[in-house]
Amino acid sequence: MAGWTRKTPWRQGHLLTDEAVKSLDLVRSDYPNDTIVIVATHDCDRAQLTNIEPQLEVVIGRRITDTDGNYTHAKTARILHVEFEGDVPLWVEFIITAKCSVPKEALVDFEPAAGHRLSPSGQATFQRWLASRYRRSAFPDEFERRLVHETKLAERIAKAVKPHGDRIAAILFDVDEGQEKDRTRSDDVYVLDITLLHAVEPGYDAAKEAANTAKRVIKDAFEAKLLDKQSGKWQSIELRYIDVVSEEALTYRQFTLVKPWRLEYISLGADPQQPILAE
Repeated sequence: MAGWTRKTPWRQGHLLTDEAVKSLDLVRSDYPNDTIVIVATHDCDRAQLTNIEPQLEVVIGRRITDTDGNYTHAKTARILHVEFEGDVPLWVEFIITAKCSVPKEALVDFEPAAGHRLSPSGQATFQRWLASRYRRSAFPDEFERRLVHETKLAERIAKAVKPHGDRIAAILFDVDEGQEKDRTRSDDVYVLDITLLHAVEPGYDAAKEAANTAKRVIKDAFEAKLLDKQSGKWQSIELRYIDVVSEEALTYRQFTLVKPWRLEYISLGADPQQPILAE
């Protein structure tokens, strides 16, 4: 058996064959016929010899037929639904807690699965999803409490996006124009700006229409819940605006001023709250 070398055919995003999955005992008992395993290790680390880095990280997933829009485009750090290109397209669900390590030497006698591969955009999504586990946006606990628990508007946002999930790439929040403010009184209102980032392909117009549909639902939900129509005053959170922007049109400056709202509702969870770092 030849040893692991820098010329190995394995790359990040490659899938293991069924034979390799069985050989490494990675078959999931709850979906034995649909187990899919992907290489997660970055190519720079993958190229290291085994005396330096002896293991590869892989994520065990499963083949799916029904996708959930809230899990596409790495909108949640825990679960990813992503499509692989091939003669017959393949959708796979990965769960971040199903990540494990395998010896590089165990893959020496195997080739990557040839039938399916990630597109360049799919590869970028997979990398972004892996990174989001350790680099998630943090919002003030009080803002999260109001959005998630007090008003249930976080759930309304998720429901608005879900039917169009593969066409909406991200939900971006700007809370208080990036200023970290301690709002403890019930009449001290957070100011929220939302950007719905829509995909450009396939179907730019359809993606834009989907984002605008979600925009209307979210706007109506906020106004119904928090806007006093008689006085024109907001309670708890003021939704100042929702913008619909394409992936191509978002400027770098805009990106630095906003934070992705991940759909698992993670907050700072610290007392006192720590500085909020931009992604």
